[in-house]
Amino acid sequence: MLNCRQFTDLASDDIDFQHTGWKRLEIRAHLMICRHCRRFRRHLDRSRQTGAALAQQLWRGDDAMADMVFSRIKQPNSGE
Repeated sequence: MLNCRQFTDLASDDIDFQHTGWKRLEIRAHLMICRHCRRFRRHLDRSRQTGAALAQQLWRGDDAMADMVFSRIKQPNSGE
């Protein structure tokens, strides 16, 4: 069984579906029992989605949208 430190080392690759077999099963089992790691993975996924959206807007040259995304990133945590 993975501990939390091991999970955090593997979480980014897990989002990219780079783990298969037993490693993926271990990750899923850990997520079932650890609410802290579920939260960490959810936040990691949101951060990656935000970065991807920002990159897409910057690629299109949509500076207004990029400014809005930057301002949302700078806002304090909404209490999660």
